[in-house]
Amino acid sequence: MPTHTRDKLLDVAEELFAAKGISGTSLRVLTKTAGTNLAAVHYHFGSKDGLVDAVFERRATALNRDRLADLARIEATCEGDTPPVEDILRAFIAPGARMLDELKDRRALIVRLRCRVEAEAPAVVEALVRRHFGVTCARFLEALQRAMPELGKELVAERFRYSLATLSLTFSETFDLDTIPGHPPTGSHDALRAERLIDFLAAGLRAGPDTPRRPSA
Repeated sequence: MPTHTRDKLLDVAEELFAAKGISGTSLRVLTKTAGTNLAAVHYHFGSKDGLVDAVFERRATALNRDRLADLARIEATCEGDTPPVEDILRAFIAPGARMLDELKDRRALIVRLRCRVEAEAPAVVEALVRRHFGVTCARFLEALQRAMPELGKELVAERFRYSLATLSLTFSETFDLDTIPGHPPTGSHDALRAERLIDFLAAGLRAGPDTPRRPSA
């Protein structure tokens, strides 16, 4: 079967998963929308799970490649020293901002897809994230832990989780909703928003180690 059928299935799957979620999209509806049949899905992907994996792999492969390349480049320029936290974060965040900019007409769709996936069963989300982003996230976590050894590996790991959650929301459609009366969103472009986010996250990551808190009265 021609590769354009595979690409069509991937495009339609992105659109339907973004609109209805993974669990809410049947292969029958998907193939009908794509103008093909179940045999094409099995030929190219083996199963619905294989198709889901391919949808995420298509975007994740390039993103992971760019993130790791940026990290390798800044580490090489440090000549054995540990890169600053800001540079490590920039290597992780900037490629995603660039990718969203390059997606143009499909940008909003990809953002919705990410939000839809986060609403799936936790086991489904964990499996997808681990499979497609786990190795890259682990590589960046190791870099951050080397940059802040005084905080301990577990605390840095927990703060990196906070950073990932903040990053996801910052480039979501809901971030720009006018939810604070009198303080509408600034409308900053992706590159500027990424730099502001890097400054914010670096400060949080570098905060002093845990200290006992006095219970509220």
